[in-house]
Order: sequence, then structure tokens, then C-alpha cells
Amino acid sequence: MGPRSRIIAVDAGPPRTLPKHQLPATRDGYLHGVRAFIRQSPRRYLAVHSHYWLSAEAGFALAEEFELPWLHTAHTLAAVKAEFGFGGDGPERLVTERRAVAAGARLVANTRAEAQALIGVYGAHPNQCVVAPPGVDLVQFQPRDPGRLRDRLGLGAAKVVLFAGRLEPLKGPDTLLDAMALLPANGSPTHLLFVGEASSEGARVGQRRELQERARSLGLADRVMFLGAQPQDRLAMLYCLADVVVMPSHTESFGLVALEAQACGTPVVAAAVGGLRDIVADSRTGYLVEGRDPRAYADAIAKVIGASRSSVKEMRKAAWLRAQRFSWERTVDVLLPEYGIAAPLAMAGCQPG
Repeated sequence: MGPRSRIIAVDAGPPRTLPKHQLPATRDGYLHGVRAFIRQSPRRYLAVHSHYWLSAEAGFALAEEFELPWLHTAHTLAAVKAEFGFGGDGPERLVTERRAVAAGARLVANTRAEAQALIGVYGAHPNQCVVAPPGVDLVQFQPRDPGRLRDRLGLGAAKVVLFAGRLEPLKGPDTLLDAMALLPANGSPTHLLFVGEASSEGARVGQRRELQERARSLGLADRVMFLGAQPQDRLAMLYCLADVVVMPSHTESFGLVALEAQACGTPVVAAAVGGLRDIVADSRTGYLVEGRDPRAYADAIAKVIGASRSSVKEMRKAAWLRAQRFSWERTVDVLLPEYGIAAPLAMAGCQPG
């Protein structure tokens, strides 16, 4: 995985891919496997850091058994998703998340908005939370010349709007299609590229087909491409190719796509929700859109793709500079003191503004 880090596979559940709704049944086996590994390991462990609700109970049990500090990162909160009508994991997830808060886990939030939700909705104590924004690979995601890829996709001189993420209602791809239909004609065609596929979480069966049919009904079929999931190197080039990346999500705990896009120097139009408020600097690296009105998204997209060359250059530079503040090194410096290790750059507690 990287210097001084490993990924250990433990036996838990059947030796085959499971749909997400069956994963809770593997939790006991997972706990047993991790416990057995720790007991036979010669290493001394300083802390237990569980991620996502499926590992929360294992994190609590291991921390208690081995008398270690326990940290937990939620990576989206059930109560926040439920506010927007997305609660596909059922009540068990909410109960588990509340239990982690009540048990006194050190709560590592991705953003200040998530920390506020943990305090206001879950009843966490303010001193129980620490904000450690995820980073971005600034080598993988950096400005590059996408000319060859543009030619390969047959885009010519067209403006390019990019959506990257799971094709599910939570991410708002339907809102983006409606916004595309409202874009004013600007002399050259504007194409929309969808990168990603449906997932087992929150996606309806045939989501991609529904979006394709919606594009046809809006008269956009010849200007919309569905590219499917892409490897990281190709995704980076697609960010560079795009004139603007759009994230019309109903909610986002962080919004890594916005950060990756900005690291490539690409402006972002995003919903003014969750972590996207921290990542996108409104009117400087892109635009934040309040509400769900496709017209508001169309106006914001038009501002970016219709801006002067000098304005675009300035916005791209600002986007790149913004991303530099979210390195993985900074994330590590925030987390190390939580593990009882001195941070080499003494940046613990510093948060991106």
C-alpha cells in the first residue's frame, strides 16, 4: 500500500463477492479474523481506527479488549442521508453510528460540516471530534495536456462538462441532464461525459438506461456520452479534458471528485452541501449552487464555459492552488497526534479555510 503500511486480508464470509446488503452478516467473522491476527502479531499497536459503520462494532470490541484508544471515521452519516430521502442501509446503520458516538469513540470527521452533524444530530461532545480532511494524490491528479484523448473521443472544439461518480439519484445526474438542456447556445456544441456506473447503494436497477432515455427525451442524445467506470490515470486525463466538472449531489460527506478535478486545474460547479462547501471556493475555483433548480446549475455552468480566456486561466490556477491545501501529508499530520505520535510538521488542528 505504501511505506510503513499494509493491507491484511482476513477470512470473513464466503469466498465470493457479496452485494452490499449482505455485508453486515460478515461482521462477526471479520472481528474474529482481526482479533486472531493481532494476537499472533509481534507488533505493538497504538490505536484502533475503524472506518465506515460496518467496522464500528469491531473497532469498539478490539479497542476494549486490547486497551487501546479507539478512533472512528463514518464516511457519510445515515441521519444526514435520511434527511434527503436516502436511507438504503436501514435502521441498523443509524443505531450502530449512534452507538459509536455514545461509546466515546474519537470521531474523525472529513469536514467541519460532518463534525457539526455529529454534534448536532448524533449528540457528540465537541471535544470528541477532530476534523481530518482526506487528501488527494497531487502526482496522479495534476494539469496535463488532454489533446490526444479529446481527439480519440471525437470532441473537436466542443466544450466539455464532466460528471464523475456513481450513477445514482443521490449524486443528482438527472439534475445535470436537465441543466444541460437549459444551456444557452454559445456557438460551439457542449458535450456531457458521464464517468461511473451504478452501485449497489441507492441505485435503481437500470439507472444508466434511465439516464440515457432522459437524455434522448431532452434532445441531448448526440451530446451525452456514458464512459463507464475508468481507471485513475484515465480519470485524471478526463478531468484535464473537461472545461468544468459538475457535482449536483443531494449530499456529500466530503466530495473527493471536486478535489481531484481542482488538482487537475479544472473548475467545479457543485451543490452547496456538506464537504463541497469546504473544497470549492465559490466564484474563485468554481461555483456553489444552492437548491436543486436545474436553471441555477445551467447558469453556473454557462459562467464557466462562457468566461473569457483570461478568466478561465485565473480560475484554473486558483483551483489547482486550492487542491494543494489538501495533501495526504497534511491529513497524516492531523491524525498522528490522535495515535499518540508527534506530527513532524506540527500541523495538527489546522484546517483548510
